[in-house]
Amino acid sequence: EMKQLYGHIDAVELYSGLLVEKPRPNAVFGETIVEMGAPYSLKGLMGNAICSPEYWMPSTFGGKVGFDIVNSASLKKLVCLNIKGPCPMVSFQ
Repeated sequence: EMKQLYGHIDAVELYSGLLVEKPRPNAVFGETIVEMGAPYSLKGLMGNAICSPEYWMPSTFGGKVGFDIVNSASLKKLVCLNIKGPCPMVSFQ
């Protein structure tokens, strides 16, 4: 269907291409989105004041309940609570 819409691979818009690119093996995203987005995601985390020890306290997260939620968060929970079906193996490796 995309071939009919665009006629040629070079005519596909970046965002559309990112969404339909075949994912890496055992991954959610394709190569392009990982290579383009990962460095900026990490820089964004490190540049965010919330990562500072001064801000890492219950009041930053709305009290003890919010702080407990943040402290019990995991990569697996992030992925598995946001997909349909069985939870896949989730790892940075």
